Amino acid sequence: MEIRSLRYAVTLAEELHFGRAAQRHFIAPQPFGRHIQRLEREVGRRLFERMLVSEVRRRIVEGWSRRWTICGRSVVLGLAISVARARDGRRD
Repeated sequence: MEIRSLRYAVTLAEELHFGRAAQRHFIAPQPFGRHIQRLEREVGRRLFERMLVSEVRRRIVEGWSRRWTICGRSVVLGLAISVARARDGRRD
């Protein structure tokens, strides 16, 4: 196991992008990826999930969508309660 490969893995974990991580080490993405693959073989498991950029974007959008849905439901519920109280003439 090479220290260089470990450094590459740390940079990849920080960047979450093979191309940008490779740039930080002034190496082309293909040899950078081979270092990561070699490290993964030595460890005996995959350390990073490979996804297309479109898949990453889709997952991010889905995550934000869920958060906004939960937040939106809370706002709507709060408004419904306020409207109901206003109709009943209560101000609690």
